[in-house]
Parts: sequence; C-alpha cells; structure tokens
Amino acid sequence: WHRRDELPQYRQFIVSSRHALDDGVTLQEAVAISESIEAAADRMQIRLVDLLLLSAEGLSDRQIQDFLTEVDRQQEDYATKRLTRDEQTYYQDSSDSLAGLAKRLMGRLSKEQKALIEAEAAKLTRLDRLWHRDRAVWGSKLRAILERKAPDWQSQVRLLGDTRSQARTPEYIEGIERNGDIILALLVDLINTRTEPQDKHLQRFLSGLINDIDALIVPDLAERLVLEQ
Repeated sequence: WHRRDELPQYRQFIVSSRHALDDGVTLQEAVAISESIEAAADRMQIRLVDLLLLSAEGLSDRQIQDFLTEVDRQQEDYATKRLTRDEQTYYQDSSDSLAGLAKRLMGRLSKEQKALIEAEAAKLTRLDRLWHRDRAVWGSKLRAILERKAPDWQSQVRLLGDTRSQARTPEYIEGIERNGDIILALLVDLINTRTEPQDKHLQRFLSGLINDIDALIVPDLAERLVLEQ
C-alpha cells in the first residue's frame, strides 16, 4: 500500500518543490507542501492504527497493563527531560532544532541566517507543557477504553484518534498554528536567500529523496507487472 499509493505522491510533491525553487518559493506554495505532508502523515497514522488494533486483538489483560505502564513512563520521562527547562533553554533548543533542519536542507549556514533563525525561534509559543497536558488527557481516555475493553473497544480507540485534534484546547491549537506560520515563513526566507553552494546542496538533497523513492517504487512496479501478466 505505502509503495503503491503513497510513495508516488511523495515523489510528485518533491518534484513540484524543486520546480518552485526556480522562481522563488512563495508562502502559499510552502503552505500547500506542508498540507500535503500533513495529509500523508494522517493517512499513514490511520493505517498504522488499523494494523496495531489488528495485532492487539489477542492481547491479555497483563499485556494491556504493560502497554499502559509504558505510556505512563514515557509521559513521566518527557516531563523530567522537557518541562524542567527554563525559557532560555527551551528557546535555544528550538533554535538549534530549526538550524539543524535548515542545515540539512541547505548545508552550512551564514551568520546572518543563524541570527535570523534565533530571532524567529524567540517568537515561538512554548508548546511542551501544552503537548504534555494534551497527551495526558488522551492517555487517560485510552486507559479507560482499554481497561473497560467493551465489545467495540477498537472502534472507540479509532474514534479517540480521529477526534484528538478537535479535543485540543484552544490555547494549544492557537500555539500550533502560530508556530507553524512562523516556521514556514522562516523556511521560505532562508530558501529564497540561499547562496549558490546552498542551492546545490538543496538540489542534491531533493534529488537524493527522489532517487530513494524511485529505488523503492521501481522494483515494486516490476513485481506487479510480472504478477499481472
């Protein structure tokens, strides 16, 4: 399914992204690419949830409790590692993450580009506490479903996943959207002011993604042709 249906779509929007580089990327184009990636992630999540629920049919009560214990442990670890950061550390981590992404796309960054990233990172809304709170609510609902284990528990888990974004607090939704706008605008500015060496690096990066996808798609297409003869 993934190779047949998803990878060709990934390839198409990577090719479209390369074409957009020729005349400069607009914010509207960046939003369209971001929405395509988000839609692909949503489709993948639906498939993964279905596979997980299928494999979970025969789980014992002990195995379910072990799973819930692991969910709780991850929640505690996140709080210990992330929520204890002061504001300076949080925004420095955000800046470092954005710089790492930009460097992966374009290679070595200039002082001006690094300064721009730091300035924009400082505008981000802090989301770690909101994310932790949202996941705690989700985990509590999931625990109730799995421990009750009603005849339609799998449908309840699917519904919980499908409605998770709608269940978020207005504050969290606003923060996600605001940060998304800041990050997209930053990436557009960086890409449109890239140097010639950075452009070559970006072109190589995108070509590498296309080649990787082709390496997966072509054998799959060949196999399908043989089987369909």
